[in-house]
Amino acid sequence: MLTAIAVGVLGFYLYDQRAHWIAHYALRPLPMLGIAALVVATLGLRASANQQLFGRLRVHAHWRDWFGLVAVNSFSNYLPLSAGLVAKAFYLKRVHSLPYSEFAVGQLALLLLVVGSNGVFGGLTVLLFGSTGVGWVAAGFAAMCATGALVFLPARATRVLTRARLPWDDVAVRAIRAAAPSVIPIQLGVLIATAASLRLGFALGDADVGFAPCLIFSAATVITRVVAITPGALGIREFLVGGLAVLTGFELQDAVIASTLTRVAEMGVIFLLGSAYTYRLTGQVASTFEPSETEPSAASEPDPRER
Repeated sequence: MLTAIAVGVLGFYLYDQRAHWIAHYALRPLPMLGIAALVVATLGLRASANQQLFGRLRVHAHWRDWFGLVAVNSFSNYLPLSAGLVAKAFYLKRVHSLPYSEFAVGQLALLLLVVGSNGVFGGLTVLLFGSTGVGWVAAGFAAMCATGALVFLPARATRVLTRARLPWDDVAVRAIRAAAPSVIPIQLGVLIATAASLRLGFALGDADVGFAPCLIFSAATVITRVVAITPGALGIREFLVGGLAVLTGFELQDAVIASTLTRVAEMGVIFLLGSAYTYRLTGQVASTFEPSETEPSAASEPDPRER
């Protein structure tokens, strides 16, 4: 229901602004291909971050498997009920024997590191390049920094603050902290690639929006990964970028149109790669259900009548 409302509102707004985007925007192939390439780069960087963090939790998967899993996760997130996380947890359990409890800890830690990193880099961008009227944006980034800092608190304090019944023990905390120096720079790369794709979205029109504002927009939209109101944050992310654009002195319609065009290219890549890797990784999961060759099969049992 919420998805239908969000997409309906976005569609109605774009229809209402059709004169503006028809006059000022065009689906030029080169920028759209650039956005698609940046989406692939973003998936690759996210795969590296997963590999670094879950490797500390004894999941020794090849980078290409992580790339496929991130693609499937992104694809499945367009389905209801956070299907991407369910698919990721099930795959790691079946193929790499990662307990669901440890997956929950690792995924929560990764999300906190991503949110905190975006808060730091987004806040620095506001301080260096922000103009007047960005006080609320800066406050939001400060809150994101505080959220990410939970990873570096002692295990007991983290349990008290989050009130989460998760096995957030000292061993897991130490492992995750050891991965943080590798994950944070990778997340900076994700942020830069995401901002560059949004900048190309603006380049499809004639809006004069620089890279620094796009970096601010991209850093803030990570909140849509925390609060998944609609599958893939459809409609939510576009209006969040629009609201941030208004706060930073840009036009609402340009931001919504640019982020929508970026979304079109992004979904094309994610749906293509996600569906392809779904087939590949499903085969890996299915192989875990096959009986071992060392186990006697029913066919090898002697016939009772021959005894």
